[in-house]
Amino acid sequence: MECIIITSMPIRKIPLITEEYYHIYNRGFNHQKIFYSSNDYDRAYKTIQYYQYLTTPIKFSYLYIQTPKRQKQIFDQLVQTSIDILAFCFMPNHFHFLVKQVKDKGVHLSISKFSLSYSKYFNLIHEKKGPVFEDRFKAIRIVSNEQLLHLSRYIHLNPYTASIIKDINQLPNYPYSSLKEYLSPHSFNLCSTDFILSQFKSKQEYLNFNLDHADYQKQLHLIKDQSID
Repeated sequence: MECIIITSMPIRKIPLITEEYYHIYNRGFNHQKIFYSSNDYDRAYKTIQYYQYLTTPIKFSYLYIQTPKRQKQIFDQLVQTSIDILAFCFMPNHFHFLVKQVKDKGVHLSISKFSLSYSKYFNLIHEKKGPVFEDRFKAIRIVSNEQLLHLSRYIHLNPYTASIIKDINQLPNYPYSSLKEYLSPHSFNLCSTDFILSQFKSKQEYLNFNLDHADYQKQLHLIKDQSID
């Protein structure tokens, strides 16, 4: 598995490759919480939903205060994305995205704008100062279809792995991941689900693909934590 570290610097030694898939993730500075309320999660969702596009005419903070009608007008103008998002999960102190870069520098541009915008919001709302995220987000290149499917499952199982969801059967009800979009899509999804779902006979089969691996992933997580202690 190839690990590519992306910083906020304008020049980096290893560029991300257009038309390739990546696991993008970051955590709160010093492992601090980055989501305290449903409003925080909702803000993050809407922020990345906006900044996945290549050319955004105004900052998201300005878009957010527009009327619903005006917001729709602006979104209707957005056609070309920088990245396609295949899966995501927001956790109390970190986030995961599975993305395909569709334009050169697309990952860097979209994730950097998302991180900066959300950080400003977070510090303002919670009356904090300083960094919200670690100083760099991580990008791991996906090198096989098997790895891509495994990663989508890994991302969706995060709430159960971390024991936020106690009952595995309640995992589809976790409101801050893309699993619900895979099972019950709505009119304006964040994620492109067709590529992954096309490899399963049904949505139920994809759900089973996730659930059948849940306890194994949780055990690995516990072993990892014990080894750190």
